[in-house]
Amino acid sequence: MSPVLRVLLIGLCALAASPAAAKVVPLVVVHTNDVHGWILPRPDRKASRSLGGAAALAAYVKAERAAAERFLLLDGGDWWQGTPEGSIPKGKAVGEVFDALGYDAVVTGNHEFDSGEESLKSLVAGMKTPVVTSNVLIEETGAQVPYLKPFLVKDVGGVKVGIFGLVTSHMRRLQFPKNISGLAFEVEAEAARKAVTALKAQGAEVVVMLSHVGQEYPDRPGILGDETVVKAVPGIDLVVGGHVHLPLDPARRVGPTLIVNTGCYLEKAGKAVLEFDDQSRKVVGSTASLRTLWLDEVGEDAAVKALAEKWRLEVGHALDVVVATATAPMHRDRLKDSVMGNWVTDCMRRWTKTDLSVQNSGGLRFDFAPGPIRLRDIFTLMPFDNHLVTVYLTGKALGEVFESSVSSPIGVLQLSGGTVRYDASASAGSRLKGLSVRGRPVQPEETYSVTVDEFVVKGGAGFSGFGTATESAYHDSLTRDILGWCATEEGTLRVPALGRYVKQ
Repeated sequence: MSPVLRVLLIGLCALAASPAAAKVVPLVVVHTNDVHGWILPRPDRKASRSLGGAAALAAYVKAERAAAERFLLLDGGDWWQGTPEGSIPKGKAVGEVFDALGYDAVVTGNHEFDSGEESLKSLVAGMKTPVVTSNVLIEETGAQVPYLKPFLVKDVGGVKVGIFGLVTSHMRRLQFPKNISGLAFEVEAEAARKAVTALKAQGAEVVVMLSHVGQEYPDRPGILGDETVVKAVPGIDLVVGGHVHLPLDPARRVGPTLIVNTGCYLEKAGKAVLEFDDQSRKVVGSTASLRTLWLDEVGEDAAVKALAEKWRLEVGHALDVVVATATAPMHRDRLKDSVMGNWVTDCMRRWTKTDLSVQNSGGLRFDFAPGPIRLRDIFTLMPFDNHLVTVYLTGKALGEVFESSVSSPIGVLQLSGGTVRYDASASAGSRLKGLSVRGRPVQPEETYSVTVDEFVVKGGAGFSGFGTATESAYHDSLTRDILGWCATEEGTLRVPALGRYVKQ
């Protein structure tokens, strides 16, 4: 045999004996979070274009699904509370949208419990879309609630993908006690560890966490979120995040784990691409991007547009009635007093005629742009079925309330009737430096009347001090109905001056 032939045969034998070259295949994950009922498009007045809505999302999803061999559609929670179409039918409209788009899995957010556990059970039972949440337990037994799947494993083009979900464990401060009575919410990292172990045991090669826990930010110290969970629990490839209404662009990375968040209100859709090695059977890389859902770019799916319009008509045209006009932008701000917060609390105090009124910043959900203000806008600003309560507090207790306010990592109490002076550089618990009501310094032993949202009175959002109230009076009208009355009375909305919180 010639030397050349011998070398050729040796090469061919070596090639035959070597393993096949690894092939990396992409797994495309389109994701949303914090939809909050925004299934209808709306104009962006700055850009003079329209964006968002279920039909635009459906058009984008259809194009991405058609282009991908391996595709998932997932959501990070807080589906429905926030618009008439979302809130009035208690999530049914958004559930129908999820089903129509073919979501592979969604997680519950804290607002899925806003109408109580029985309402959530009914909503989930009527959905084809799988709902996964691993840390909602029966308080008495510690068992998983039967109406939520803890996790699932799905074969996606030959790749076994494990999906589990988490809702924030801080539900006691985010919900009325009656809405979560009998439930316990397991600490996120512990629940995640159990879920990942179970998914691996069932053969999951890729693990995705749907998270309504939130992300850590420097201006929100003490908030434990997705990064904390991922650092404590190895083996998670992708976190579809939510709860915090801030888009992650670029996405965050903790070691090999990618954390994504689209923001809120269906303004954007997210796309994560996981590169899966079919030889090692592991994710070897990942990328993420966000796509703004401009209607003139992505279009609208006709069938889903008809579905959203059906719900708009069912909710009723009455909400589209103009009740007032805004002559200037009225924005929210969680970290200090805002034009919107001042207007809302002024309206509350006009209704109840108390010394002070306060409103948690997180309860305000919408800004007003200059132009006509409709009942729909009022509803979207205050979508919760909450009432006002008048309480009577000593000056000493008021000091505790506002120390809690300026020390809160999630936002201050908006207020009317007073001025708060504080030192943001001081340690939490000693930031309040001055408090006045109706222009006079607060006296520790004097009693003051305060109007407050019932959610806050019952401990919601973590504000302290209201438990020492000497007496209270419950108001029958919903807070948003009072705001509608106020807007109608004013006609042209007053734009309150800022300066109720003064930083020293």
